[in-house]
Amino acid sequence: MTKRPTVLAVCLLIAVVVAAVPGAAQQARIELRRDGASVSFAAGGRPVARLAPFAEKDFAAEDAVREIGPGLYEWTRTFRYLGQDHVRPVRLAMEVEALYASRYSLIPAVMYDGNAWGRGGEPKGFIKDGQPWTFAYHRTSIPGATYSESEAWSVGLFSAPGQIPGGFSCSLEPLADKTVHRLIWPEEETPQVYAMRDAYQPAYRGDLRVSRGQEIALKAWIVVGAVASPRHGWHALVDAAWALNARPAKPRLEPEELWEMGVQYALDSLWAEEKGFRGFSIGLTWDPQEQGWVQRQVWKYEIGWAGQNVSLANSMLRDYVLSNERRSLDRGIQCLDTWLKNARLPNGLFRCHYDYVIGLEDPKGEVQDACNLGQAAQGYFEAFDLAARCGLRKPEYRAAALAVCDFAVKAMRADGRIGKTWKNNGQAVDPDGTTGAFLIPPLVTAFRATHKAAYLEAAERAFAFYFGEFGRNGFSTAGALDTYCIDKESASPLLRAGLELHDVTGKAQYLKAAEDVSYYLATWQWHYTVPFEEGTVLRQLGYDTYGGTAVSTQHHHQDPYALSLVNDWLKLAQLTGRPVWKERAVAAWANGTIGVSGGDLVVMGKKRPYGSQDEGFLHTRWLQPFAVSQWLVAWPTAFRLETLRQNPNWTVFNKN
Repeated sequence: MTKRPTVLAVCLLIAVVVAAVPGAAQQARIELRRDGASVSFAAGGRPVARLAPFAEKDFAAEDAVREIGPGLYEWTRTFRYLGQDHVRPVRLAMEVEALYASRYSLIPAVMYDGNAWGRGGEPKGFIKDGQPWTFAYHRTSIPGATYSESEAWSVGLFSAPGQIPGGFSCSLEPLADKTVHRLIWPEEETPQVYAMRDAYQPAYRGDLRVSRGQEIALKAWIVVGAVASPRHGWHALVDAAWALNARPAKPRLEPEELWEMGVQYALDSLWAEEKGFRGFSIGLTWDPQEQGWVQRQVWKYEIGWAGQNVSLANSMLRDYVLSNERRSLDRGIQCLDTWLKNARLPNGLFRCHYDYVIGLEDPKGEVQDACNLGQAAQGYFEAFDLAARCGLRKPEYRAAALAVCDFAVKAMRADGRIGKTWKNNGQAVDPDGTTGAFLIPPLVTAFRATHKAAYLEAAERAFAFYFGEFGRNGFSTAGALDTYCIDKESASPLLRAGLELHDVTGKAQYLKAAEDVSYYLATWQWHYTVPFEEGTVLRQLGYDTYGGTAVSTQHHHQDPYALSLVNDWLKLAQLTGRPVWKERAVAAWANGTIGVSGGDLVVMGKKRPYGSQDEGFLHTRWLQPFAVSQWLVAWPTAFRLETLRQNPNWTVFNKN
């Protein structure tokens, strides 16, 4: 609201989350303390955090805090410019000082405990060359969020866009005796901009000017809650951010439309036949010579991950059940049989990239990975059932899936670690990361299919290892196969495995684990809408970041990967009775329907094929900021079809 022409008042959502770990500290109630102009938070009579005063020449700042609900406070800070200059450029800051040295720190979707894990060139640590990294709010899944925790307490800070022209930024500064959470206006990214994978550009600094007598009021919310376990205290942060920003999410297309568009895109644009291969291309790229979209000519055919051949084939079988379309059945079976007959290895592995089978890639570096293998095994279990519904008996499909599971059991160490990659002879290449968890869901399915206790025992042992590692680290790793870093994809099989193990064992610990993993996945999901400027590609496309997810700490852009979480979150909502997971699922589905071409969609001057969708939505300063990647990859289509294929209740996906 504007009090007078020279006054700017801004209502800004900022939340500070102060939370306790289990034990005696959990029993202590957070107290709000005021001592003159000083505002702090204490527990058990000891200070935990305080609002740092704003000290800037010719400025006065006043803080007001009031409790508006159990553990919820409203904080308003009002800046007043008292200088004589008519117009002056300024750098305003709001800071919360956590009164401890942080043991675990987080900037959601950007930095997890300093990003020390992995070999990438993404920002490492919260300080560079003596300066705190500052990141634009739109780079973070919760706007401008920072989080830290000690042995006993945690503090988080976040904001919301659209309040002061030009946006804002955040930084986290770990010091010896305190941790500073900072919000900054105007927007800046310093000391450099992380602009593409392992690459940087010069710092960005916005320009905010104030006039004589001007006021700027920032409104904040403070949330107090308990932390379930060390390195996971941010559960309260994401709950608060979602509750403050949640709104109905509307898919752009009806599920029946998306099914038909996906099937047609797979059959008409992705189908490929080459040197005996019958299956689906990994995706389309723009050919400037042809002035059109063509199937990518390198790294063409993949059984899972980005190529999703088995999942697409299964959707073709399901389409035959729904529509009696013979072409769908024929191509689905051809694809499944092609991989089965020519890419299987005697030890149970699949050659996950068919390019090696037909001599398109140098075999010296060929390895098979747990992500592709897990998706292949789960897919062939499903293919066995779908083929039967199509009137076909295909016992070899189940046998192939069981063979992958048998390999996983043999490869598993005594502690439950399965590993990430293997050579064709089964020799382990990389045991690290969370990627091995992709083999846990098919192990549970193998137990369902055979009732052999060895499969369930292996699944539980592997889950204990990977979930335990996740718990100790506060993040998961290496599931995004084009990077080697902290990411979200590697956590998705832990969510699925937790739900499946809960289903077959009835043990409550697995349901709790699935929810714990979901909280981590929630740190990658956008809790708000980034307001893109006029003239940007994402503004023209009508892209809404709400519900979407970023890729990894090494790749800062959104993609529709959360489509793969939708059914799991719907199930989690039902089992826990907590509607927030259904809300997140619907938001993820709605986000994943944006930009699916009806055949006449033109983006960046290029008309897109019917049913296609981009992989990368560049929601921040990345590659070409606020544009798209122009990579019409197979997996978003596959994930939409898979979500619909495995959920008979399509009403949850309706537009209205």
